[in-house]
Amino acid sequence: MTITAAVPPGFAKYSVGLLSFSDGRMRVHLTLQDSVRNHAAVLAEAIARDPLLEAVPATEIAYSAQMARRTALEMRGKNVEAAIFNIPVFAFPNFSLIAARLLGLPVLLSSPKDGTLPGLGGILAAHGGMRQVGIRSNKIWGNPLAEPKLQSSLSAYCRAAGAVSRLNGSVYGLVGGRSIGMNTGAVSAQDWMRQFGVDVEHIDQLELVRRAAAARADASAAEEVERAYAWLTGRVGRFSTEGKAAPENVKEQIRHYIAIRDLIAERGLDFVSLKCHYELSEYFVTGCLSAMLLNDPYDWNGPKPPFVMSCEADSDGALTMQVLKLVSGYPSLLFDVRGYDFTGQVFVCCNCGAQPSWYAARSEVPEENLVEVSLEPVIPKYGGGGAHFPYVCREGEITVARLSRVDGRYRMFLARGEFVDYPREKMAETCAAWPHGYVRMNISPEELIPVFNTNHAHVIPGDHREALAMWCEFMGIPVDSVE
Repeated sequence: MTITAAVPPGFAKYSVGLLSFSDGRMRVHLTLQDSVRNHAAVLAEAIARDPLLEAVPATEIAYSAQMARRTALEMRGKNVEAAIFNIPVFAFPNFSLIAARLLGLPVLLSSPKDGTLPGLGGILAAHGGMRQVGIRSNKIWGNPLAEPKLQSSLSAYCRAAGAVSRLNGSVYGLVGGRSIGMNTGAVSAQDWMRQFGVDVEHIDQLELVRRAAAARADASAAEEVERAYAWLTGRVGRFSTEGKAAPENVKEQIRHYIAIRDLIAERGLDFVSLKCHYELSEYFVTGCLSAMLLNDPYDWNGPKPPFVMSCEADSDGALTMQVLKLVSGYPSLLFDVRGYDFTGQVFVCCNCGAQPSWYAARSEVPEENLVEVSLEPVIPKYGGGGAHFPYVCREGEITVARLSRVDGRYRMFLARGEFVDYPREKMAETCAAWPHGYVRMNISPEELIPVFNTNHAHVIPGDHREALAMWCEFMGIPVDSVE
């Protein structure tokens, strides 16, 4: 799994509860407590090595059922989002079972490879007891500071558990309804609440139109629109002011962005989708600028956390993107699997505008990304106005993912891939006005087509398959994985 060297912009670290357990006889515990503390220190350092994680150690070692309960309640009071149980000895297994039940989180059990202590038996017994009653748990045996695979598993487990925690109770804003007949994006609010703990808030696209109209008559809103337009046109590599990309149309797209940005804040939304086709794209302006800048870690007001927005009302796409962002901290994107270049052996992926500009250079400096982006008129197929923002995704390692449903049940497609660099002229082979990603994966079109159940795919930088597979395990979702 890819572990970043720094906290991505705007990402709040996951709080990882670190709970320690020991033998239930005090006289025996007193001979073991130094070993328990030593491995706790190892685990605390391993947690700190992942910039997305922050250790929250319990104040005491639990060596009775009452202490296990007290420790778990302490962690609940500190709102931990993942839990590691430190069991370097044969801690009585019921202690960890009580704590895990009270915590209500997936648990990672850890013991060192120390032949003088029965820690392996301790984590095996605790794990077995948890599995008997349906508590999600896993185990690592060894020192994660000395064994990179264990460090990777620890990080992946905590990130996946954190993603479960942050999805639970979150609110998804669906602006508009099903887009251009795509059932693959339409979901049931009841099913999402039952399986993921996500509430679905429906909002009509007319609310964006209404707010944009009000902004035209508001002096302070007009000032922000002008400032935003100057910021954007002053940083993109080239921009058009012709036809549908006339300044007033692009400024209307900015008003729509401000409208959805304010809706997100007012209604406490955690991720969103926008229908766009065809009311907005046919009669007003497209949502391309909103999709780009919401997903970006910046706009004209400065740095900000990337906020997931999928276009074409793709709810399962938005959910995939949110999970990707939660395990990595980085922006995700949405594009269509458009075709395949048999000469270069890459999948050609593009979409009218649901890609953050961040992928143009993968830089935390907006200017370095936006200089690779163009502002082009919306294509004639759409009756409305505004701009698309084409570029070619910068080369580099990526994880490709997509949640879909087969016979009503979710599956996850996962693959390691890479963006391959191509000249901008290659975009004309599909649609020169749209952003593109040229994706190489260890799978042929003949192998992909039978297992890929929708037209949209999503990516994040780096290899995060381990964390995503763990998240799927927690959620009971089968994985179609490509090595």
